[in-house]
Amino acid sequence: MRAHGALTACAVAAMSAAAAVGTAGCGGGSGSGDSATIAPAGDPTTTSASASPTASSAGKAGAPLTIDPAVALPTDVKVVFDWTMPADTAQHAALTAAANYLQSVDHAVVKQNLQDPPMYAHSANTALAHGKEYVQANISGKLTLSGTDRFYLPAFTEGSGGAKATSVGITLCEDQSKLYSKEIATGKVRVTGDDPRNYLSYSLVVVKVATAHPFWQVQGLAVKEGAKQCMQ
Repeated sequence: MRAHGALTACAVAAMSAAAAVGTAGCGGGSGSGDSATIAPAGDPTTTSASASPTASSAGKAGAPLTIDPAVALPTDVKVVFDWTMPADTAQHAALTAAANYLQSVDHAVVKQNLQDPPMYAHSANTALAHGKEYVQANISGKLTLSGTDRFYLPAFTEGSGGAKATSVGITLCEDQSKLYSKEIATGKVRVTGDDPRNYLSYSLVVVKVATAHPFWQVQGLAVKEGAKQCMQ
């Protein structure tokens, strides 16, 4: 399935704003400045099955990934997070928030609900706008999902320092080659062949929201189809 399109120039520009501020222009988008990658996140971890380590593994592993039960999916839709969680407190929290956001978008598609509460809980600004655009495209097409959505190769562009960090930049890849559209009326799964557009790269800005019980939320996002670095 290739419904994730690249965001507008306005959304990409929002990514260059300081994430610590929390909001930026272009309708309130939040973002973070670009910088060199700090470290890859490591070995694979999935929410549905164990995956074997890869040669890209690096760094000390932290606690396993725990996904919000509110974004649970039906048995014919699987989301695989192909990595090991980092030990750094802020990076672990941010990568968990990223996973919850990504799965919440698929959850909203399955529920056919543009106002799906988990998606709103796990995102804001350009990230929420992108999620809503993807969900609306599927609602308008009377389509849900079937198959496996895989995310992998996370790396941190900024934001370490454990509990002191307030924002983290993350890049990662998505493989939609085994994620298909499913017609709601007929139940027919539209199985498609492999296509470069199935491989997407994401740049995420995850912000620690200061509340009585602080939590991490994806607020800045840019995505590109046909990402060569993700074709593996």
